[in-house]
Amino acid sequence: MARTDKEYRAREIITNAVCGTGSKYSQTTYTIRPANRPTTIGGCWVMNHSYEAELIGDVVEVHGRFDVNVWYSYHGNSETAVAKDTVTYTETIPLRELDPNCAREHVKVSVKVMQQPNCLDATVVDSGNEILVRVEKELSTEIVGETKVWVLTVDQPHFKDDEDMEDEVFEDDDDFED
Repeated sequence: MARTDKEYRAREIITNAVCGTGSKYSQTTYTIRPANRPTTIGGCWVMNHSYEAELIGDVVEVHGRFDVNVWYSYHGNSETAVAKDTVTYTETIPLRELDPNCAREHVKVSVKVMQQPNCLDATVVDSGNEILVRVEKELSTEIVGETKVWVLTVDQPHFKDDEDMEDEVFEDDDDFED
């Protein structure tokens, strides 16, 4: 049973879908001012990362914070201490393939941390009064919202019996040769 063009139609459907994606890798340097004048750096780590995100125009703006801890020696390497500071950041993530039909008033913005903030290096500067800490991170975002899509529809076939249905289903079997 061959299909006619009249049995094929297009229909507009409103559905939730991914309307845009984006990602961003960044390295940022933060200044830590310890209580003592450091001689050398023993180690540096980042922890307690938290963030929130919102869609602003065609970009996602991520506001976050994390704690930076720097273990250092002072008084000619005779004593050690840990300098702790909470730093904040704002990352703007441009979106790719942003759907112009996506309803902006009820979108869901989700952010996934691809690379947690991580200390790359820590250096004593300014005659030993400050420590520069270079931190890397990578964020990925996805916008989910209501949008319109077009789908092809086909009229449901009307079969007289099971044998007609098998003939219809396997009619084009010759197209798939071994």
